[in-house]
Amino acid sequence: MSTYQVLIGVPTDELEDVLTARFEEIPDAGVVGVHRSSRELVESVAGIPGLDVVLVHGDLGPIPVFDLIRDISRSHPQLAVILIVDEAAPDTFTNAMEAGARGLLQSDATVDELRARVAHAAEWSRTLRRHLEAASLDLPLPGRRGQIVTLTGAKGGVGTTTTAIHLARVAAKAGRMVCLVDLDLQSGDIPGYYDLKHRRSIVDLVEAADDISAAMLAETLHVHHDGPHILLAPVHGEHGEDVTARAARQILGALRSRYDLVIIDCGSSVNDATAMAVELSDTSVVLVTPDLPALRGAQRLIAMWGRLQIRDTKNVTALLTRHSRRNEIQPDFARKLLGTEMLRTTVPAAYRALEEASNTGTPDRLTDEGLLKAFGRLAAELGMLTPAHDGGPAAPLGEAAEGVSARRLRGRGDSGASIVEFASLVPFLGLALLLAWQIVLLGVTGLYASHAAGEGARQASITPDDSEAILEAATKRVLPPWDEEGTFRLEQVAVDGNTYVEVTIAMPAVLPGVDSPWDISSRSLVFPEGGTDAA
Repeated sequence: MSTYQVLIGVPTDELEDVLTARFEEIPDAGVVGVHRSSRELVESVAGIPGLDVVLVHGDLGPIPVFDLIRDISRSHPQLAVILIVDEAAPDTFTNAMEAGARGLLQSDATVDELRARVAHAAEWSRTLRRHLEAASLDLPLPGRRGQIVTLTGAKGGVGTTTTAIHLARVAAKAGRMVCLVDLDLQSGDIPGYYDLKHRRSIVDLVEAADDISAAMLAETLHVHHDGPHILLAPVHGEHGEDVTARAARQILGALRSRYDLVIIDCGSSVNDATAMAVELSDTSVVLVTPDLPALRGAQRLIAMWGRLQIRDTKNVTALLTRHSRRNEIQPDFARKLLGTEMLRTTVPAAYRALEEASNTGTPDRLTDEGLLKAFGRLAAELGMLTPAHDGGPAAPLGEAAEGVSARRLRGRGDSGASIVEFASLVPFLGLALLLAWQIVLLGVTGLYASHAAGEGARQASITPDDSEAILEAATKRVLPPWDEEGTFRLEQVAVDGNTYVEVTIAMPAVLPGVDSPWDISSRSLVFPEGGTDAA
């Protein structure tokens, strides 16, 4: 059985030291937090998954202790609250029980008394929690079946259990109701990866397989704080023989009717139960490593499934684990050798990144970005992140892989947020476009002014006294609206004894109806007749 989680609220350092020292002598109970005020305690209660017992001292403030117990009991009916007092009195006990406490304990209680009271309260809390969870499993999924995915290793050590655990975690975090089944009946080791000490297993459902109730499932399954519900293999491998093909069919059918997704770790051996699971599954994945022994093992396994009419080769999907670009065998070669479909996603070879999570029994200690992204992409490609189609199995692998991102965005409402963000950028985009267009008008106006001045200078060198001819020649090089009256001006100016034709054009403004505040001018030297123009 896993360690009881206890939260403490005491008013002084002395009481904290006494209680924590006593809990250090209780191996099956652990303190997850200590608080000095009732407000901090209430906030912490809501943020600790799997909390079993709350110890509250009578002098904890500022909220009166009986009001505090009443608030916790109403908000979290599955939590057991124990009141700690310096002196026990009949009225105090009565008021505590009426407020919702599960017991009364004196501050000078011995370690044995503390252990017994906490164990009793924690068992009550866990029993109530299982019944509350059973209520959520009481009705089958409306109008559709859950998706079953089996993972089978081509041989031992290819990462079947690790992959199953992290796929279940990814799917649970995506909001799906997931059940992880350890069907490696002789040597299942999911308890080691989750640090579980379990009493119940799949064997306990065999006798009642004909009529499995929600209460039976709640009693048998372990609910992990990561989200997945876990059905474990028996502690003693020889008991795995009790799980027949018929029992496996009924148990998996009961799970399929109550969960969105059932992920089954079949290990690397074939027996009646795993054969039935593979036959019932919507997706059957065979895990291989990039070495010939594993690939040959997968060939033999898939061929055997075909001979026994368990599953056709075309309905089997392979997954390459421990992949590296340095390997001699790459995915394309493995796919050709197996002759079956292979997932595009591969699990990278990151042995050391898995060590801490595996050795401590804490999957969430896996922090390697490459592995986490691989498991996320793999879950998407297998269609684990989206619900199954109504009345049928999950979407095909290709469809799930291509459309999962868009469907997840729609499901979470991110598209609405994107529209709001884009709308806020529209004014800035419009301003940038107006500025760019004004810069274009500046360049065009300068070009027209230069050409008009040059053409006017040429005409002035021929007919220096005919101003109308000079103006007409200059305006021929300008297009509307740059040549309009009031916008285009031409004059001859003398500078240092030389004559110039100067053209000034009012640059158009981008905004309609607004007069331009900018004038662009250009000069061109007038040479006597027979000379050369210079612009």
